[in-house]
Amino acid sequence: MKKFKTNSFLELFNKCSEEYKNLAFTHSSYAHEHKIESNERVEFLGDSVLSTIVSDYLFKHCHQTEGKMSKVRASFVCTESLSEVAKELGIEKNIKFGHSFKDKISNSILADTVESMIGVTYLTYGLPSISTAVLEMLKVKEKLKAGVHELDYKSELQEYCQKEKLKLNYKSEKYALENGQENFRASTFINGEFISFGNGSTKREAEQNSAHTALEKLKNI
Repeated sequence: MKKFKTNSFLELFNKCSEEYKNLAFTHSSYAHEHKIESNERVEFLGDSVLSTIVSDYLFKHCHQTEGKMSKVRASFVCTESLSEVAKELGIEKNIKFGHSFKDKISNSILADTVESMIGVTYLTYGLPSISTAVLEMLKVKEKLKAGVHELDYKSELQEYCQKEKLKLNYKSEKYALENGQENFRASTFINGEFISFGNGSTKREAEQNSAHTALEKLKNI
């Protein structure tokens, strides 16, 4: 298994059992082929642990309204933020895919893997022992001090469409993951034409991710 650059979270993760570390990197395509457990369940756990750690810190250090804190938390736990963490850590080469997986490794997969790593680290050490390390990994303190910007790609896309006199619509639907967890998929349409889609654990997150992809496509035209 590839060794990672040193930081406090990775030091904790690297001391987890080999079984847990392998689990964190087992994509569902690999699990299906080898008849073993995928990282989806531990990803679900890691997602909740991550949200709790960030929420606890914001409650204690960010004296804002519930709505404001929710938006700030989203900027730390969203797919974009976690995929950037994954790229900084260089974990992509450790993810195990089955032969059936032919797609590009998406930001969503990278983000899910980070959550899986958090999940197994939590199972090994417990919440108090990993909280500081997770906050440091996400650079929460530094970003709050510098003035974190809320991620609101929907508003940015809406402004773009209004300026260009384009009609913007979203279509969202719920679906269940293999572990039974509820997830959302949102599609963005401009003037009735499909532009992009995005996934998320909430309808809002899915629409934000879809709007982000749409903006990237529009800016590259």
